[in-house]
Amino acid sequence: MNPDETFDDILRKASEIKTAQMKDKRRAWEASPEFMKNTMTFDKDESYVAMRKSASVAEKIAFAAPIKEEGNELFAKGKYAQAMAKYTAAVAVFRYWNREQSGREQNIVKYYDDEAIADPDDRDAARNLIRSVYLNAAQCMRKGNLADGPTEIIWTCTEVLDIDPSSAKAHYVRALARAELDDSASLELAVKDLARANALAPNDRAVRDAMRTHGAAHAAQTAKDRAAYGAVFGSRNKEGLYANLGDVHAERASASAGAGTSGGGSDGDADPALRALQNMSEEELRARCKAMGLDLDNPRVVKELGKRAKARKEEELKAKAREMGIDLGDPSVRKMLELLEKEERGAEELSRLPAWRRWIYHSFDGARWLNVQNAMYAALAVS
Repeated sequence: MNPDETFDDILRKASEIKTAQMKDKRRAWEASPEFMKNTMTFDKDESYVAMRKSASVAEKIAFAAPIKEEGNELFAKGKYAQAMAKYTAAVAVFRYWNREQSGREQNIVKYYDDEAIADPDDRDAARNLIRSVYLNAAQCMRKGNLADGPTEIIWTCTEVLDIDPSSAKAHYVRALARAELDDSASLELAVKDLARANALAPNDRAVRDAMRTHGAAHAAQTAKDRAAYGAVFGSRNKEGLYANLGDVHAERASASAGAGTSGGGSDGDADPALRALQNMSEEELRARCKAMGLDLDNPRVVKELGKRAKARKEEELKAKAREMGIDLGDPSVRKMLELLEKEERGAEELSRLPAWRRWIYHSFDGARWLNVQNAMYAALAVS
């Protein structure tokens, strides 16, 4: 303990930690589909309380399996809402939400009991049941139009794939849900899911039909984007705009980038293409883009550019954050990272840049905005 810390300081820190933990729990609760939230209705059911507390894995499966089969029978009859209730009751043996009293507060707590099963065979048996229930629930939500949007089906199929990455059915159902979302990024992910499903189940006609339908839609969208926005969107990696604009004046850009990088490396270590992009004048940038078939004077082009750059930034940052165990969905983490960025580059400098150019900068700046040092600062600040 720090001798300069008062008891009030310790209580304040404890309260901040608890607040951050509660935010995590609330986000997990809000992300859960309705059938999983409904598992909370069993938290006072004596049979479930006893089952969760002392039953063996085999006993739990023997209890839950017939309930799942009842759900399957109802599903086959088109009674989707009743089937979903059975799937909730079946999965609630192993995975569920509980209301728990802590002093004067009532908290909602998530339990995944299968994660605590030590014996590998028992754990696999439990997860086979969970996987089956989740898959049936995802299809039931889709058939009965019961989900609160495609994201609930996507959540459920992703849980299946966490248990069994080789589930062709989960990839297929998730692809159909993703294709319902009204954006090209989700359509691309849907096509990837379908390609994986087709590789796992090459003789599945439904998968092949979906591949043709959504593959054609994706190809048409890609062709439309290329025609409208030039070669800048021809690549999903760090080529495209970044590479095309960054082939000049690396040494000059390095010198003008200056000191003050908080990413832990020197300016000499930064990518020359990025430095050139950062130091390019508005006129030069517009001229380079126009030469590539990208007219930055067209409002529709600028809007699409910002949207695409933002989507790419989000994908890259989320991937990096996952590697470091940081949840970028936490508003507190995002706010802290934004403050760190403003401190690094200066709020005045950022404010002078048009919004679309800030997104370009962020899209390709892997060395500055989200690096290990800044992410750790943010994680410590909110946790």
